[in-house]
Parts: sequence; structure tokens; C-alpha cells
Amino acid sequence: MTSAATGDEPAENATMVAEEMCGWLHGVEGFEGMLMIHKPGTTIGLTFWRDGEVAERALPLRMQFLERIASVADVQIDRVEAFDVVVARPVPRQD
Repeated sequence: MTSAATGDEPAENATMVAEEMCGWLHGVEGFEGMLMIHKPGTTIGLTFWRDGEVAERALPLRMQFLERIASVADVQIDRVEAFDVVVARPVPRQD
């Protein structure tokens, strides 16, 4: 889970960042998906990995990418934390 302070950046910017990240992460071993949510001032990204070991191995590469995206998008990364998925049920996207 990555939380970023996005200031006055619009939700459309979060969408562009998420699409770029998904495209880049798609080629990383063990990547299984991503969810990005936004409210004014804050964006939270959740990436899903096959298991914790794979996520840990990919962490240095992911952090490089996050730092690059944060500087280009002019946002501040607040925190990065790992969680275990205990329940997962797909929900339709609401526009």
C-alpha cells in the first residue's frame, strides 16, 4: 500500500499514473494486479503480488519507479506498507 499526498492534483492524474504503473509492473514477475483510489489531496495505490517473497524481491525496483513517478507527478509519498490479503472479492468499477 502506497499513500501519497497529491495536493490539488486532479483524479485524472492519478488515473494516468495508475495506467503507467500497471503497464510497467505487468512485466515484473509475480505482479497480479493493482487498485488505485483517490480523494482530493490523497491517492492510495494497492499492488497485488503472488506472495510476500515475490513482493519483497521486487521492492527495490518498485521503489525506484515510485520515486520517479512521484517527482514527475509532483506528489509526496507519505508511506509504503505491506499487508496480507485476507479476503478478496472482485467488485465492478464505478464511474
